[in-house]
Amino acid sequence: MRIVFFGTGAVSTAYLATLLDGGFDVVAVVTKPPKRRARNGPLEPTPVAQIGVQAGLTVVTALDELGDLAFDLGVVVSYGRILPAALVEAHPLLNVHYSLLPFFRGAAPVERSVLAGGLASGVTLMRLVQEMDAGPVYAREPVEIDGRSVSEAYELLTTMGCQLMSDWLTRRDHWLEEAAQPQVGTVTYAPKITDGDLLVRSYESALQGYRRHLLERAYFYAGPKRIRLIKAHVEEGETGSSLGTIAEGKIQTAKGLLVPELVRPEGRSTMSFADFLRGSSAERISTHPEQ
Repeated sequence: MRIVFFGTGAVSTAYLATLLDGGFDVVAVVTKPPKRRARNGPLEPTPVAQIGVQAGLTVVTALDELGDLAFDLGVVVSYGRILPAALVEAHPLLNVHYSLLPFFRGAAPVERSVLAGGLASGVTLMRLVQEMDAGPVYAREPVEIDGRSVSEAYELLTTMGCQLMSDWLTRRDHWLEEAAQPQVGTVTYAPKITDGDLLVRSYESALQGYRRHLLERAYFYAGPKRIRLIKAHVEEGETGSSLGTIAEGKIQTAKGLLVPELVRPEGRSTMSFADFLRGSSAERISTHPEQ
């Protein structure tokens, strides 16, 4: 089976490596063009392109460069672009998606699942169609990510996804044409994470603040400073103070106490929350800078 691999980012590299290490016949790699990481820096190829070059594969950065290349299957993982209808209709395209479809279709299924306490977390292997994440499904495998950071979640999901892809590609029956089943259930969506999704709010529960910090970019304000929340835990109970009050290193929320352990104040390096408080007059957290 001649395979063309479509992918761009770091997640994609694990799948391409799995195909190459498994001896699958990868004939080309399709990825995004090189880009500059710094304003005056050199153009750098994507991680997928680098692996493709090292493996001696044809690396394509524009779809029309595929030309008349003959292949039996496309494998699409985190490519980052919508494929044209003509390509989708001309070739079977296998896609790996990080949710239990039809839950969390869209750009940020892992992040949305982390915020929802691991809801619908898992890997779906499906046939690509023109509508985003709506194709028929070959397999779904749940993966428990509740309480995991987003990077840990991606690692677990990628391990499962690579195994699932490899298992199905080694089947000897007519699974590609016959095994996919339509998605069944309520469709939900996972839009891209915005800055507002990362903001810790004292009028929410401590658990929700903790989940936001699992995205590894969460923040709050203390006085005029924006504070990155690096590590935290949750405690039950109440301080009896108003929402957002910091008492003995614990933040009063609408339900429970959020206890920062490590923070990174704006313009400074990572430190313990206790060290931050010793050098700050802040008595509460806020959703906006306070003078």
